[in-house]
Amino acid sequence: MSVDITLIVEVNGFEIASLLCTPSHIEALARGFLFSTGVIQRAEDIESLDLEKHEQIVRVRVKTVSGSEGQGKPVYPSGVGKDVTHEVRENHPGLLPIAPHSGVDPEGLIKNMEWLLQCSVLHRQTGGVHTAAVSIANAMPGFHIDDISRHNAVDKVIGTLLMDNTPPENMVLLVSGRISIEVLQKAATFGIPVLASRGAPTRETILMAQKAGITVVGYARPDRFTLFSHSQRIQNM
Repeated sequence: MSVDITLIVEVNGFEIASLLCTPSHIEALARGFLFSTGVIQRAEDIESLDLEKHEQIVRVRVKTVSGSEGQGKPVYPSGVGKDVTHEVRENHPGLLPIAPHSGVDPEGLIKNMEWLLQCSVLHRQTGGVHTAAVSIANAMPGFHIDDISRHNAVDKVIGTLLMDNTPPENMVLLVSGRISIEVLQKAATFGIPVLASRGAPTRETILMAQKAGITVVGYARPDRFTLFSHSQRIQNM
């Protein structure tokens, strides 16, 4: 059986989220969640991050950054509701295409997906978690992260990449479940150009991927996969 907790996320003294999650990689989850929902724009926007394990609260202090009009304003102003994901998704500016010389090897993509589906001991033991990882420049992933929520698993991966200052170029985000529009939005916000899964994308995911410039790969199997958007990034296709 997988274990889950309810994690409260506070930013500058305001509670902004209550996340049902697996109790691992909590700092990465907080950072990834704040980034993918637009509360922070870069890792350096976080001044401090403290986890109160007995209270299951993560308290974050963020800097003041410049707004689009060049005026200083808080990253997280008071009075914003707890669910900011919808607003961020509706106002997402889209993703600039990666360099033309970059590309994904289809055989490597299939091997990496096979690895993802076998790497999680927790998934094999419980069948109750989602797994996410990234491949960079067609290499095997260096780590994987599980969570009971696919959204949290992706945020934990993004938070880890933020902490390591890893640039998104030539990345493939690998996920074990259905590709929802929320997962696509998180990949787009970080700038990941390719998203792949054994499962299927939703219709809204495909439409957003086409606008955002993201390659979506679904139904990945040992001998095939299906391309839903921006197939030019897959070599020899």
